[in-house]
Amino acid sequence: MNQPTRPTPYTPKRPRTNPTGVPLSVWLTEPLAGCCPVCETPVGAACANRIPLGLARQIVEAFTAPGDLVYVPDAGNASCLIAAVTTGRKALGYARTRHDADLAYANLQHQAAQVASLALLRRGHAGSHSTTPDHHHGSAQLAIAAPHAFTTHAELAALTDACAQALKPDGVLVMTARQSTGQDTTAYLIAHARASGLVYLQHIVAAEATATDGHLNPATPAPLRPARTAPATTPGRGPAATT
Repeated sequence: MNQPTRPTPYTPKRPRTNPTGVPLSVWLTEPLAGCCPVCETPVGAACANRIPLGLARQIVEAFTAPGDLVYVPDAGNASCLIAAVTTGRKALGYARTRHDADLAYANLQHQAAQVASLALLRRGHAGSHSTTPDHHHGSAQLAIAAPHAFTTHAELAALTDACAQALKPDGVLVMTARQSTGQDTTAYLIAHARASGLVYLQHIVAAEATATDGHLNPATPAPLRPARTAPATTPGRGPAATT
């Protein structure tokens, strides 16, 4: 698959996408929220329990069309599942434990009860034999992964492999990481995605801010470091993205 043209810089007065349809490189989002015992603080990680619903919906709408399947290897707080089904997509999500599954299911039923049937939630994790069954291999247009802050290289490799197997040839993997001092986690994510056969496409910054008169204003009194996104594509496999 040919790489799209380089996206134009973002300014608040311009359209949300450039003429090629590739999302622009800066998105505005509410602060990452939620609580996860695996990650230390919201500033240090962007795990699946902390993706804001608005950001999840923007990712889904940018890289899929209604009716597409969205694969979520870690359902987290279910924001990605909710974003998918409430915008007319189907979703396949996995939860590592019964507690995680109960949390995701409760949030899904609370926020998207009328369309919750569009989401299939299963127990499992990336790299397990049950994570991407044969009948779902190569059927997802989008995979959304948000690794924990202390994910090992072996776990990242299993995660990106599972997502690559789930994607269609033109599918996109979006991996969400949070910028942290002295640790370039995004580079590791891109490296593992490439090792799984995906081709880097784009890096997107999700800034916790609002735009006023051409200026970005922090969404909180004490500005937090931005969540970082990077998409990738595969020659033979489709785009893969990281956040």
